[in-house]
Amino acid sequence: MATELDPAAIAATLIVLSTLAGSTALWVRKLRSPRSSIIPNIGIGTWPIGWVNFVIFICAAITSIAASQFLGSAILNVIGVQANQLTPWLAVAAVLLLQIPLLAVFYITRRFFPAQYASQLNSHAVSIGLALKQAAPYFLRFLPIIWIVSFLWTKILSDLQEFGLIGEFPPQQLVQLFQSGGDPLAICLLVIFAVLLAPIVEELIFRGCIYRFLKSQTSLLLAQLISGVIFALIHANLLSFVPLVLVGILLARSYEKSGNILVPICFHALFNGFSLLMLLIYNQSQVLQP
Repeated sequence: MATELDPAAIAATLIVLSTLAGSTALWVRKLRSPRSSIIPNIGIGTWPIGWVNFVIFICAAITSIAASQFLGSAILNVIGVQANQLTPWLAVAAVLLLQIPLLAVFYITRRFFPAQYASQLNSHAVSIGLALKQAAPYFLRFLPIIWIVSFLWTKILSDLQEFGLIGEFPPQQLVQLFQSGGDPLAICLLVIFAVLLAPIVEELIFRGCIYRFLKSQTSLLLAQLISGVIFALIHANLLSFVPLVLVGILLARSYEKSGNILVPICFHALFNGFSLLMLLIYNQSQVLQP
């Protein structure tokens, strides 16, 4: 009896093999020409605002998020919407209540308090097209390494769980939401937010602000590591913690090398988009299984 081929599994296999082949080719090119680089080494300036102003900025960001979420919860209670279970539309609201306050604090502090907070985000001008041209091969080169780190970290967590040292480590709520499905319009909005809104806001905050401030206070590598850890912690998921630390470091390095915030934004968008694509293929494969 012939075994029916799973189109989703075939698609996933082709994508993985293509990714590995492309990454290998880029690494061979890099090793053969160690002085050549996909992203030129331009460098980025620091954000020397001092600890007092930095703490004020962080407190303003946290307060704005808390106030927005409190207001959102109050509105949901008034209209009688139960928020005890995450739905696609509640996820849309949750993303907006997180990202918009951060963007507002970033804009307001730079617009109305330029003496304390305004500084050049970029030391080199690039177009969106050039930023994507630089970010895409850089992302492809390191993607298999992110996979390896993710696999090893998952194995470590599984071993710790087997020995009873930690409890279960569920995936992120948004991942569970994409797996369970729901209103197509809400899912489409979440995809747009993940690929466009989140990369813009998070790169402005984590690389444009936090990383550049840490760079003014400590060494380059330590600033990249600490900003990567903070970036991973804010996602509040043990399963993705170490891989996101690596991604945060790579984002900071791409920003540092290119001298323009558009490059890590494009890298971040590619990472989120690729992750969602693989999740979609995986879900489709599960649906096709008898």
